[in-house]
Amino acid sequence: MKRFVLCSCFLMLVIFLHAQENIPAYGKIDKTDLEMKDCDFDPGAEAILLLDIGEIDFNYFQGSGWVSESSYRVRVKILKETAVNRGEIKLRYYSKNRREEISNINGISYNLDANGKIAESKLESNAVYDKAIDKDFSEVSFALPNVKAGTVFEYKYKMQRKSYSYIPTWNFQQTIPVRYSAYNVNIPEFFQFTLLVSKRQELEKKTGSSQEEGTWYIMRNIKGLKDEPYSSGKIDYIQRLDFQLASINAPGYYEEIRTTWPRIITELQDDEDFGLALKKNLKGVDDILRTAMSIGQTSDRIRAIYNYVQRNMQWNHDYGIYSDKGIKEAWDKKNANIADINFILINILKEANIEAKPLLVSTKDHGTVSPVYPFLKRFNAVLAYVKDGDREYILNAADKYNPYNLVPYDVINTNALLVDKTVQTLMQLNGNDKYTNNVFVTCSLEPNGTISGQATLKNSGYSRNIRMSTYKKNKLKEMIEDNEGISIKVDSFTVNNEADELQPFEQVVSFSGSMQEGGGYFLLPYNLFTGLGKNPFVEEERVMAIDFSFPKSYVITGTFYVPEDLIINELPKNTRLIMPDTSIILTRMMQESGNVISFRITLDLLYADYIVEGYPYIKDFFKKMYAILDERIALKKK
Repeated sequence: MKRFVLCSCFLMLVIFLHAQENIPAYGKIDKTDLEMKDCDFDPGAEAILLLDIGEIDFNYFQGSGWVSESSYRVRVKILKETAVNRGEIKLRYYSKNRREEISNINGISYNLDANGKIAESKLESNAVYDKAIDKDFSEVSFALPNVKAGTVFEYKYKMQRKSYSYIPTWNFQQTIPVRYSAYNVNIPEFFQFTLLVSKRQELEKKTGSSQEEGTWYIMRNIKGLKDEPYSSGKIDYIQRLDFQLASINAPGYYEEIRTTWPRIITELQDDEDFGLALKKNLKGVDDILRTAMSIGQTSDRIRAIYNYVQRNMQWNHDYGIYSDKGIKEAWDKKNANIADINFILINILKEANIEAKPLLVSTKDHGTVSPVYPFLKRFNAVLAYVKDGDREYILNAADKYNPYNLVPYDVINTNALLVDKTVQTLMQLNGNDKYTNNVFVTCSLEPNGTISGQATLKNSGYSRNIRMSTYKKNKLKEMIEDNEGISIKVDSFTVNNEADELQPFEQVVSFSGSMQEGGGYFLLPYNLFTGLGKNPFVEEERVMAIDFSFPKSYVITGTFYVPEDLIINELPKNTRLIMPDTSIILTRMMQESGNVISFRITLDLLYADYIVEGYPYIKDFFKKMYAILDERIALKKK
């Protein structure tokens, strides 16, 4: 009876709040939403999330303990044909031991018929599918009927979770604009949660008059968070709420749950799928151990073992901070998630008398870890950490192309937690190299505008890793042929230093092509094979900070041989462009000697990242820089 009264109060609050907010009930649609052609606060969007409402309540059941019960309601307006697939819904949940369950799924699509009347199409129960994804997770999927440009559809469902300690993150912001987003959290009085708020606009908070009514968090008219070039940690910019259980204070019982980094470390070291997983013995590693132990320099031993694991293990592209299969099975199958691969690496390093330790990281696309709030869920991967004298090594053997002596580029300048009992706080992973791209070009021109030549491309540091990945995906030829202002065909290419990760990855390219022609002139570009492409900073405004990941250096040196039938009409002038803070420098040197044109372009980006407030300066610099790079050598027939 008590539970019925709580739920009734909860429902009354929802009805009361929705009446105050003038929120249409489920199954009721305003015709103006169907007639809507664009989003007034975020023009040009392909769809708009009209309503996004979540409610979570906790209840105690005799025999099964505490259970959280959540209900969700979503209403979407499709504005463009490109967004039609948003009507295909997938809800993943943790199904192992029935830890989570999804039920009460309903859906409706609304359209205007030929007479301008509202036509409804309801989701049939037999169109809802529930299937296992793996041993832990399952997925409910369904497609709303008759979804097209102009449709409004909505759906709702409930989720039950056997837990009192977990409140899901609530994202007010999505990739499409959100007109109204609200989350009601009803927490029993003896559970205290730490709340972490990320916002850039007004967040309304409405607390009920009694404990049972919970608290509503509301946000309105939120622009979609779009992808922006050279940005990382998009999740850091999503306006959202994060919760973590801090303490339990029940009659006759108190427990401090609020965690610290040392407490997290202790718990991980005692965890069966973390610290205890590292203590397993691996078979079949005697050869690499004998080889490693015969090497004098510690750094060379680290390199040998790292390369061995890197070559022998295949990453299944799953992240995680816990062992999935166990390192014995992972080693036998030679296929595993990122944690198991690096646990194997740590295990073999230790066997070779190298003190290796697990390092919890959050890759840049997973978001920033705050040193102030010890949230374990903020990490999504485990790497290996080794210190040799003054030198630190951050190792990820799941990455096939990153050398042992470079901090993996997807965690550069992020915070990490070294799992060691002496550690009290996070450490920052500072990059120790840069991205270097050197291009050497010789090219012969023909009177008819065709060209042919050879280029040598050398990629060092982080540039090598990225270029090697492109090469292994068989996309190198396509990438080399992608040049602005000129049509180039790769006739052949060879690569050098593929097996030696400490040497520049070299590509020797034979190419041919043709110049652009207009107004009686041939227009010859000189910004070739750099991969710089088009100006990425053209938007007027920006939300996210600029992250180049690492300092960058481009050097393009070239020689063009001009036939006597062509006259060099005008050469671009020598120039130098410098950012106001001198952090980016572009230099162009060009000279003519007889029928030979020689040039050299250098571009140095000295900083890895810039705060978003610096975007106007970056935007202005890149506009001028690309104007320089887009200039052409003008040639005219005699």
